[in-house]
Amino acid sequence: MNNGVLESIFEKIESYDSIVIFGHKNPDGDCVGSVMGLKSELQYLFPKKKIYGVGTHPSYLPKFVQPSDEIGEDVIASSLAIMVDLSDLDRVEDQRILKAKEIVCFDHHVQQDKPYNFLCYREEEAPSATFILAKVYLEHYKFLTKEAATYFYMGLVTDTGRFQFDSNPDTLLMASKLISLGVDYKSLYNDLYQQSSKDLKYRAFIYNNYKFSGKVTYVIVRKEDYLSLGLSSNQAAGKVNLLSLLDNHPIWVSFLEEENGDIRVEYRANGHYNVQKTATEFGGGGHFSASGCTLKNLDRVDEILESLNSLEEVK
Repeated sequence: MNNGVLESIFEKIESYDSIVIFGHKNPDGDCVGSVMGLKSELQYLFPKKKIYGVGTHPSYLPKFVQPSDEIGEDVIASSLAIMVDLSDLDRVEDQRILKAKEIVCFDHHVQQDKPYNFLCYREEEAPSATFILAKVYLEHYKFLTKEAATYFYMGLVTDTGRFQFDSNPDTLLMASKLISLGVDYKSLYNDLYQQSSKDLKYRAFIYNNYKFSGKVTYVIVRKEDYLSLGLSSNQAAGKVNLLSLLDNHPIWVSFLEEENGDIRVEYRANGHYNVQKTATEFGGGGHFSASGCTLKNLDRVDEILESLNSLEEVK
């Protein structure tokens, strides 16, 4: 833990009257939970400050998630920007972050080779960005609001695949702490994982169209496949775990064509294969057992499958 960087970030947060929190492109539960949870916590700790959370929200998130803020560039230009769940400026969803007075970040992804000139607190072994935020704010301020705890729990449970990808004692202890602060985890689970008839039809499509390649299970989803069911690309994304451990295949991947033609690739593994290595090779990143990247088309699918099949098992 780099306490010097962390203390410097806290000093900057305390010195600014206006703070804007930013997440990454294609935001997930951890990203939105980090943005909205940190916003809630800072509003409680510093009621005189102006705190904003910007960015889109996936439609599958629970009903309690508040809408993001609509703010002008002038507000950002006078604010401290906090990036959460990333440290690569190119991947920030709202590129107006470049107008901010200063930038700091909290991230749990492996540091890339790209240089940066802002303070970044990073814990690469952490299961989620929300885990980091919950931990450092509980340690520094000894308090989390129930709302912040709920957002942080949402990020933790979604980024660990309901603790399938990370169930070590520290992760489960943090989940317990957040629940003890009043998180209604049963309602949250119901909201996150309830299904519509469209969802069931889409699941049927995935189960009818997956393929095997060596130790990899994969599915290719073209935009007409989900648009014909009345789903958006964001609604269709994030279903890669439907393929988990089919016939004991230890790696599973989805290739999803988005509305703009880009291919969103999501990689998962059983904890013994470093899929992050392949994701990084193709311009993405993430974690040992859960990573992703974006392709311009489907021409490199075979290359990715070859890379995944070359990964060695880590005992």
